[in-house]
Amino acid sequence: MAGGPCPPGYFCPVGTAVPLPCPVGTFSDRMFLSMASECLSCPSGQFCGASGLTAPSGPCSPGYFCLEGVSSPIPAGHSEHGGPCPRGHFCPSGTSHPQPCPAGSYSNLTGQTSCFPCPAGYYCPENITTYSGHPCPAGFYCPRGECLGHSSQRQG
Repeated sequence: MAGGPCPPGYFCPVGTAVPLPCPVGTFSDRMFLSMASECLSCPSGQFCGASGLTAPSGPCSPGYFCLEGVSSPIPAGHSEHGGPCPRGHFCPSGTSHPQPCPAGSYSNLTGQTSCFPCPAGYYCPENITTYSGHPCPAGFYCPRGECLGHSSQRQG
């Protein structure tokens, strides 16, 4: 077997007979690495599920968020790596940080890819987990998906 430059996805310390793969959760698209610390952490929103990768494996799964260095598209929920999308948020494919439910919607469940529209008769401010504490105030009407808040009432 002939030697040569250390290939992408690997590192070669002094005295290396065989290139060593970049660890799971990292990748490298460059040649000539000499230390594992030169491998790049998988970027947020992506996962690196094998060793020796030259590019991330793919996007984080829908309903999950992936922070830097994640090795699975569905992180188990360790806050330093990501996890299921929390209540009051939504996480489409490739999410790096959970997105708050926009006004007019809510999410009372974890692992959601989108938020539920606020039901008629209620209003939903941003980032809520339940609509029940927000009945439509007297003098207003609230159709489905309404985001009316008390701050938007007319001052008289």
